[in-house]
Amino acid sequence: MLTLRLQRQGRKKDFIYRVVAIDSRFSVKSGKAKEILGWWNPKTDKFQLKTERISYWLKNGIQPTDSCYNLLIKAKLISGAKRKVPIRKKESKKKEEAKEEKIQEEQPKTEPEKLSTNEA
Repeated sequence: MLTLRLQRQGRKKDFIYRVVAIDSRFSVKSGKAKEILGWWNPKTDKFQLKTERISYWLKNGIQPTDSCYNLLIKAKLISGAKRKVPIRKKESKKKEEAKEEKIQEEQPKTEPEKLSTNEA
């Protein structure tokens, strides 16, 4: 199944995204894109898309990812509400250690059973 995805290009901290049509089984970094359909610069929020080719692919049943879908709405190629895009943030080591401590505190502490002596 083909998908419309964003492919990151450029240097570290200075990048742009390509809009590519690619098979969903391949990684975006593999370079096996069927077609390059445009670009988007998130820093300046400028983009350029090949509208005719994108509409052709959409008519043939290609599915855009959430970020690409929102870009197509911004370009007014499709209509509808924007999708929420989950953003993954790396947690700091301090927060991870605090979570581990909470987990350890929540675990019930078992006290050793007292041996009872039966005197008869």
